[in-house]
Amino acid sequence: MRIAVFSDIHGNLPALKSIISDIRKNNIDKTIYLGDVIGIGPNPRECLDLIMENNIEMVLGNHELYYLNGTSIDETMTEMEELHHHWVKEQLTDKHHEYLANCDLSISLTVNNYKFMFQHFLIDHESFSQYPFHGFSVLKENIINQLVDELNTDYIFIGHEHRPYEVEYHNKKLIDGGSSGCVYDDITHYIIIDIGNDVTITRCEINYNRDVLVKAFKESNYALNEYLGENFFGIIK
Repeated sequence: MRIAVFSDIHGNLPALKSIISDIRKNNIDKTIYLGDVIGIGPNPRECLDLIMENNIEMVLGNHELYYLNGTSIDETMTEMEELHHHWVKEQLTDKHHEYLANCDLSISLTVNNYKFMFQHFLIDHESFSQYPFHGFSVLKENIINQLVDELNTDYIFIGHEHRPYEVEYHNKKLIDGGSSGCVYDDITHYIIIDIGNDVTITRCEINYNRDVLVKAFKESNYALNEYLGENFFGIIK
């Protein structure tokens, strides 16, 4: 079985189009998206439409939760960020809300006796609230080894932090592929999991039309547009 996995497109439509096109060439059996298709970038509606149209399984990221449950679930949200998320909400329709409301926070699979888990970020079950994810402090404080060890899985794939990294602890492996949308050049990426007698994980890097992304940013006018473009995509308006 071959599974494609990627995360954090954040409204980067040309990157998403390139990923989906490449996945179609690689005999993939299942594609799983790890959340944050909307927010930050200029094309939230078009990106979510592509996820839906291509029957890609998706778990919810924090940006989808802001849309579904409101920005008040995140106590760190600034007034300008709230204005940005209001703009995102205006781009979406009832069909998008219905689709996202039926997505889960986690997907679990067992293939050839290997257990796999897919989440946007590690879920904090003990202090579960409307904002369900652990904070990034678990990385800085090296608590993540313990959290991975507690999971009933062999592999867990996550996103959220935007930079790729791996954690291996007691024969369990966590893989964060990084953001496929918040990139500073014309290369995006996704992961292929090949599952047979063993498991092989391959990072696929592909080109996308960055000129289209730059044009979309420069023609957009929403709260924090210039800040988000520069700090998350390296685009200076």
